[in-house]
Amino acid sequence: MTHTARCFASALFGLASWLALPSDVAFAQMPKRGEIFINSTISSSGEERTSQSNLWVLDVYYKPMRMISVELTNPKTGEKKLEHVWYIAYRVVHRKSGERVDEKAPKNEIDPPVSPPLFIPEGTLVVTDNDRQDVFPDQVIPEALAAINKREKANYKTAVSVVAPLPEATEAGSGDDSAMAGVMMWRGIDPEADRYTVFLSGFSNGIRKLNGPDDMPIIQTKTIMQKYWRRGDRFDQKEPEIIADPKDPEAHWIYR
Repeated sequence: MTHTARCFASALFGLASWLALPSDVAFAQMPKRGEIFINSTISSSGEERTSQSNLWVLDVYYKPMRMISVELTNPKTGEKKLEHVWYIAYRVVHRKSGERVDEKAPKNEIDPPVSPPLFIPEGTLVVTDNDRQDVFPDQVIPEALAAINKREKANYKTAVSVVAPLPEATEAGSGDDSAMAGVMMWRGIDPEADRYTVFLSGFSNGIRKLNGPDDMPIIQTKTIMQKYWRRGDRFDQKEPEIIADPKDPEAHWIYR
């Protein structure tokens, strides 16, 4: 068999294998170019669905951390200054979740259910270099948003303008016509630091109640955590220097 024939046969086998997968699994393997996919169907446990009857977890597609240079206006002086804005562009899709495992189990009634539930995303970037904990909340930066949408050829919304009721949940594999798209933006990030952690909340309404000091309740929310590493210094900053932390490259769902 010639090399060309072997390549063609391999391609046909791969296509046949993909088509043989269940629709939800096959679709889960088809994010848009460059996107990282977090599948909602494997992001919640039976224990979580049992303890919280109104639990929802979104399918999340997001691009690696990016950086863009933009002239931003100082609101006090009106002067423009070239700054580096870090950002994460994402899409979310509301999928139907599994049923509760035990209807007789105690329900988590910490927060009354909202119908329809609201999508209120928040992104926090924490500098973790050398035991530091510099915290940067995501910001609404109109000048950066315009530059990002032009670059990405998209119409991403800010963490404020994207807030809206979630569309009705759809079956896994039914497409992403109801996707909501947004972007988290940060400015003033210390270029001397090497490691950063991003926490993305609002992509699930999952909550967990713990007993804190003096039996005071502590409420934690289900959050996506992604760690990054930047190879470089403050001189000639470039986007490719920002990569997923090689020591912990995968995104995780955590409670915090």
